[in-house]
Amino acid sequence: MNRQAAGPPLRPFASVSVALRIVAVAVLLLVAGAAYYELHASRKALIADTERQMARLDMVFAEQTSRAVEAVDLLVMGAQETVQAQQPNLEGVDEILRRRMRGVRQVAAILVVDREGQPIVSTDPDRSATPPDVVEALLVRYRADPRAGLLISPPFRVADDKWNTLLARPTCAPDGTLTGMTVGSINLSYFEEFYRSVELNENGAIMLHLRDGTVLARFPHVDKAIGTSFGNLPPFTEVLAHATAGTLLMESPVDGSIRISAIRSLRAFPLAVLVSVEQKRILADWRHEALALIAVALLLGGAVVVLLLSLSRRSSQVEQLLDETHVAHEMAERAKDRLLQQLSERERTEGALRQAQRIEAIGQLTGGVAHDFNNLLTVVLGNVDILQRRAAMNGLSGGSSERLTAIRAAAERGATLTGHLLAFARRQPLMPKAIDLNATIRGMRDLLDSALGMRARTSFRLADDLWPTMADQSQIELVILNLVINARDAMPDGGIITIETNNNRIDEITSHDGPPAGDYVSITIRDTGTGIPPEVLGRVFEPFFTTKPPGAGSGLGLSQVFGTARQSGGGARIESEVGRGTVVTVDLPRAMAEPMRTSVGLRDMDLKGSNASILLVDDDDQVRGVTAAMLQDLGYKVRDVGSGEAALRILANDAGIDILLTDLVMPEMNGSQLATAAKARWADLLIVFVSGYADQVGDTLGAGDRLIRKPFNANDLYRTVEATLAERQGVLSGI
Repeated sequence: MNRQAAGPPLRPFASVSVALRIVAVAVLLLVAGAAYYELHASRKALIADTERQMARLDMVFAEQTSRAVEAVDLLVMGAQETVQAQQPNLEGVDEILRRRMRGVRQVAAILVVDREGQPIVSTDPDRSATPPDVVEALLVRYRADPRAGLLISPPFRVADDKWNTLLARPTCAPDGTLTGMTVGSINLSYFEEFYRSVELNENGAIMLHLRDGTVLARFPHVDKAIGTSFGNLPPFTEVLAHATAGTLLMESPVDGSIRISAIRSLRAFPLAVLVSVEQKRILADWRHEALALIAVALLLGGAVVVLLLSLSRRSSQVEQLLDETHVAHEMAERAKDRLLQQLSERERTEGALRQAQRIEAIGQLTGGVAHDFNNLLTVVLGNVDILQRRAAMNGLSGGSSERLTAIRAAAERGATLTGHLLAFARRQPLMPKAIDLNATIRGMRDLLDSALGMRARTSFRLADDLWPTMADQSQIELVILNLVINARDAMPDGGIITIETNNNRIDEITSHDGPPAGDYVSITIRDTGTGIPPEVLGRVFEPFFTTKPPGAGSGLGLSQVFGTARQSGGGARIESEVGRGTVVTVDLPRAMAEPMRTSVGLRDMDLKGSNASILLVDDDDQVRGVTAAMLQDLGYKVRDVGSGEAALRILANDAGIDILLTDLVMPEMNGSQLATAAKARWADLLIVFVSGYADQVGDTLGAGDRLIRKPFNANDLYRTVEATLAERQGVLSGI
């Protein structure tokens, strides 16, 4: 009787068991396939990422090399002009040229010769840096073609087994006939020393070539390679023959290794810079990860098989549990329906209010945390800055320098994070300035790729002649990120997100929410997702309105986009069709000024401020201490105090204070109150504010007031202090 009773349940149990075994085999195959795909994709991605890094690094080297060669070219053309202006009396011209050469380390000598090669003016009396045979070879080429323009000779040895090359320009009469030539001798070891300072990856190499493939300089230095022509190699036959830059895999002619290489030609000179790294070294860590992934896949497959066999034995229990779960789910759904029917508009309004209160509380919390972290990061970055400057001044390098660089990078990442927290908390006002929207989008590519993951990919259509726009860069970055994340969520099966920029002229107002007539820069985000129904489309910019399930969104993303656009003086609009995707366009006002370019000036350790006297006020002892040390390292005279009352006492007794540098948020007397009291008594006193929490900045700062945001480094202090001093000097001079 017991067997008969147990019989019927065993038949479905057996069929489930067979099905689970089949699933186990399928899972094993899937795990193996996924592991293979992941290994192949990660290897491909690693090589592609290395190629991008090599291309970026090569661009930096090419730009620096171009600047160095351009300096020599300017000296050569200046020498031509000086000789022509001084003729026939050339006495003292060689000394003039020597003075111009001072500080240009890459120039060894300057020589001016006539058509026959006879020296007219020379800073190289013994001709060791300008060999006659090399000069004559260049003259032969100019005699054949006086309009040949700038020429660079093959490399040649000079004293101490160093290598030089000559940069030449012809001198022609008004009728085009050759009358002479001016050459500058370039010290090629200068470039090798610069390349050495970059601290390339192990087994990395940098080479400076002529466009015909002749090697001028290499780091690490290989003497036998200098002067050798590699013009038959792929970088010259496949890349530079058709473009100005590119990346490729190639076998090194120096050591025979397979290397990932990037080459780029200089715009104005017949030169090219090649950066390469050994592929074997790049893939070393990948091989370890591959072994680990294979081991994990084997363990995962075995665990899945054991789990499926266990499930096959307990299938009846699972089915019973599913039935119970289904019943409970139906009961919960009915209870939910009854609850939703009982909710009134008043309760929905109260819910929205509570949501707003929660968002405000979160904003206050994040703003406060970001404020405290900004103080901590100021101390960290300041001390790192001081240590790096002093290490550089003392000529120290090695492991300590690398660790300081790593600490700086981590702290700067933390500073970026606190900036985003303050932006989310709405604790920093909009600070519009002229920005290059294309450059902003390009700088966000890594962030966007991280936000999208594997679910979607981006396509960029950025206008070449895009106008500058007037906006707050950090807020615009949040707008773009919000729109891209919304587009990603609208494509559950993946797809393409297209980011476009265009110039846009609005001749008339098309809606009450639209921007006024004028010139605008537009950014458009397109997706290929599910689209938005017409009955919902009109409400998408309303605060707290969302079609996402509970817990998946706050309903504030698009409302923040709209609010930021309107606050910036522009507008936002949306178009969508169910099943065919959505297009969101944000219009931002055109800026009449060009975006400020980051100068390639002195390094932080080379900065030297004027001999100004600064009174530093900050209630945080550690922040005050590190700020004072940075200012002193920059050459300023510094007095520091921890309160506004102490600062006023010092100002009353010391008339030599040039700048009052004060924190905004302090107990008892804050920075704004201190500035007001100081200005009332000392009208000519320059004031610079410091703050890591700008909740009150919009109410306390006036037009023209200068603000340094925490965390900051010596460069920030230097630029702001010097700009403040320069502004006063301009006023005093009547400029």
